[in-house]
Amino acid sequence: MSELLAVKNLCKDGILKDISFIINQGEMVAVMGPSGSGKSTLLYQVSGMDSSDSGEVWLDGTEICSLSEDNRARLRLSQMGFVFQQMNMLKNLALIDNIMLPACRLKKGKSFRKEMEHRARMLMRKMGIEELAGRKITEVSGGQLQRACICRSMMNHPKILFADEPTGALNQSAAQGVMEEFNRLNKENTTIFMVTHDSKVAARCGRILYLLDGSIKGELSLKEIPEEKDREERVKRWLAEMGW
Repeated sequence: MSELLAVKNLCKDGILKDISFIINQGEMVAVMGPSGSGKSTLLYQVSGMDSSDSGEVWLDGTEICSLSEDNRARLRLSQMGFVFQQMNMLKNLALIDNIMLPACRLKKGKSFRKEMEHRARMLMRKMGIEELAGRKITEVSGGQLQRACICRSMMNHPKILFADEPTGALNQSAAQGVMEEFNRLNKENTTIFMVTHDSKVAARCGRILYLLDGSIKGELSLKEIPEEKDREERVKRWLAEMGW
């Protein structure tokens, strides 16, 4: 696999301390750790949503930290997708219009909108929510809304998908359904970097980084464990070994 994301000696406000790791194309990597360990801060730094004090973040040959704020914003829009615990969708728009927003910000015009509507419906069909296209976000379940957020994150063909506690606001059944969609995307070679506190969610990833007091204290590979139940048990034992 080729290197897609490289983080080198990243530091931020005493929260992150000399963080370094690499994510290859097609990987699905989770970051775990107790509250206050710096997980979300790490995601914001790596994705260029916030500026770092020192260090480097390379995405497919582009060093993000040295870019201006406007150029980082353009990079996020064109090459990254985001899924958060809080859905951040507009209540006055239909579900499909919310999904199309990132693409409409990137380009404008009637012909482009038609093309993007076709892609939005295709993504919704893959996620099993195409029949909800015309509904408002208040008219769908939490699990359906999070699937719509995944559709939105994929609109601009991102090189990497960032997810911050994507199942945190969902019940167990909805969370499992959303993770099945993440796994399907990953099998289609979508690279995913995810922050989670849920060991069952992390067990669906190929690799886990353990963050404590702003530093990476451990790493666990799950690629050689085929059965989901065995992966969950291994993650639980590993977290106990890490003292969590």
